[in-house]
Amino acid sequence: MTAPEEVLNWARLRGYNLFPVAINSKAPAIAGGGGFQSATTDLNQIREWWKDNNYNVGIRCGYVSNLTVIDIDGEVGKASAQQLVGLIPQDTLRVKTPNGTHIYLQYVPELLSAVGILPGIDIRNDETYVVAPPSIVEGKTYEIKNPEAKVKTLFTVPDVLIRHEKGSGDTPKRSTEEEPNWISKEYSGVTEGYRDDAAAALAGFLHNKHIQSDIIETLLTPFANNCTPPYPIEDLRKTIKSVSRYATSASVQSDMASDVFNETEETRNLSGSIRSWIENHSSAWFTIRELDQELGITAANDKHTRRQALRRLKEARRIEQHQKVNERWRKIDIELVPLDFTRKQHATIMNINWPLGIEDLVNIYPGNIVCVAGSPNSGKTALLLNVIRLNQDRFPIYYWCSEMGEQELQARMELFDMPLTDWSMQPFVRATDFHEVIKPDAINIIDFMELTETPYIVNDLLTKLNQVIGKGVVIVALQKKIGALLGRGAEYSLEKPRLYLSLDAGKITIVKGKNWAQRNYDPSGLERLFSIEGGAYFIPSTGWQSSNQK
Repeated sequence: MTAPEEVLNWARLRGYNLFPVAINSKAPAIAGGGGFQSATTDLNQIREWWKDNNYNVGIRCGYVSNLTVIDIDGEVGKASAQQLVGLIPQDTLRVKTPNGTHIYLQYVPELLSAVGILPGIDIRNDETYVVAPPSIVEGKTYEIKNPEAKVKTLFTVPDVLIRHEKGSGDTPKRSTEEEPNWISKEYSGVTEGYRDDAAAALAGFLHNKHIQSDIIETLLTPFANNCTPPYPIEDLRKTIKSVSRYATSASVQSDMASDVFNETEETRNLSGSIRSWIENHSSAWFTIRELDQELGITAANDKHTRRQALRRLKEARRIEQHQKVNERWRKIDIELVPLDFTRKQHATIMNINWPLGIEDLVNIYPGNIVCVAGSPNSGKTALLLNVIRLNQDRFPIYYWCSEMGEQELQARMELFDMPLTDWSMQPFVRATDFHEVIKPDAINIIDFMELTETPYIVNDLLTKLNQVIGKGVVIVALQKKIGALLGRGAEYSLEKPRLYLSLDAGKITIVKGKNWAQRNYDPSGLERLFSIEGGAYFIPSTGWQSSNQK
């Protein structure tokens, strides 16, 4: 048996982290503990788990899966859900459970995991999980009610779903940081089904006090023993390890809990308006001034609310801040585009010709990034102009030049034995923010990408190019030191490219050739010696050989 498509699609199409749940149960099935913390999107691991067992399906909620679930249980929960009518998107994905409904929402950082937030209603978010279709418990099947629905965003968080600490009266009061009310209750132990939640909350509280993980384990061992049944020590360790990944100086969850508690209905409405404005904005950059003008944000209190709203959206990976300009932001597109690899595909190799016969070793596909890292005077520009010369009759080509002016470019092109009028590529002067001008579905050549101050951001820059190239190709030139293998940014420049070339005077190396042109022949690590005739044409001096054969 292999994992059914319905199981795989949770990870493949929606990006959810999965783990096996015991047959006819809601409890994790992974031997030796681990539970939902072992959840993954790795399709090979998922297939391996389901290979010999018809497990139920668990989805880890929260930030890791971009998923928050409202769990409505029984008639009591159904009655409580009347308070949410008009506040929760009706067309978001919904799952029929054996005794109620799961409402799937894109990750809502303001909602903390909670049991009984309303009678019969739980919140499943960070450090929790849900059982999902096609699971079966007690003969009842989990089923998707609206299979074509997307998972929607909750712009305005209903106050009735916000978890508060309760005081002696009906008015919610925030517990003091030193002695929160829930600590003693949770520490005395909880029943099965709530142990992971309680352990994560306790570990997170201690972690935010800058207490080391081994000491946290010692402090929480009595809690684990007090649970019914006792919480396995290996599960406790994994929970502590998971929580300890987050920064202690500004814990996302505790900060958000504080922000939400201090919000009034007026500030929550403004936060909702900000989120709605950003969601409906294009993916282009916007400024704080533009946002304030559109929504009439002028008062100091409103600006504080705006800052908190932007921070939460940034931490939830809904928006990103400009690398250089602090007050510029952009919406992150998290729409998932499924890849149907089961449908017969037509050959889509882009037959790009290269100097020195590189196309005989590496295939280039639509949407690929190529990097050419070259030391000074190694022939970077000559190689790029050859790519233009060899392909301009078959592809639209745009050449983005950061250094040369018109006269210098003309001089370089005149080295080739062809009239200037025969060049059909379109050259432009550009030094930064190439992703804003890239022409989709064409060959774009960047000569070159300058990385003078923060070379480690090269991966972010290449990722931005990858997101806008469409069915075209981007070839990016990078500077590198003489004798170095990788360009500026080093290993950070190596992740995105499918082809990575390294140029030194008289030698070219294929550092990475991901798509082999010849079956069972990996071109990565091959190098070839050459000379440049007349400053233009690449003439091979040797064949391709492994660098280890010298």
